[in-house]
Amino acid sequence: MGEEADAYLEARKSITRTVNNPISQLLMNHSHLTPVQLETLLADSISNEKALKKAQRRLFRPSGSVTSRGSYNRTLIQAQNNVIRSIYTILLIGYVGLFDTSGLQPFLELADNLQTYVEELKTQQPTETLALQQLETRLWDTVSALARRQSFKDTL
Repeated sequence: MGEEADAYLEARKSITRTVNNPISQLLMNHSHLTPVQLETLLADSISNEKALKKAQRRLFRPSGSVTSRGSYNRTLIQAQNNVIRSIYTILLIGYVGLFDTSGLQPFLELADNLQTYVEELKTQQPTETLALQQLETRLWDTVSALARRQSFKDTL
């Protein structure tokens, strides 16, 4: 049981770090996901990788007290639906011509940069704090520039 408890604790710490890092906070504030929904998606992903039973997946979520299976499942479904709807929204605005498909390239590059940030954050040494702050600032600026409403075509 001790090994299992350690796995839960480590997963909770990892999820908390991910949800609370500045870039996650920036993106979440402008997304269709709540912090609890993001935690639930992450908990489900981690527990799925570990091939745990569905009943145990809710134990990976760090926020608040232990939730019921029903509550966990409702939150998971809401989060998944929000992600799916966001994807369909991007496809729709591209299809009707409000967002040029080539306009997605900067977002794809940003996703790669965000992945680099996450990997560097995992291996962060105290002496590298300035470098990570600079990377964080660059990412913040890029996200802000790409998220401006001028990225939509003026076809109406």
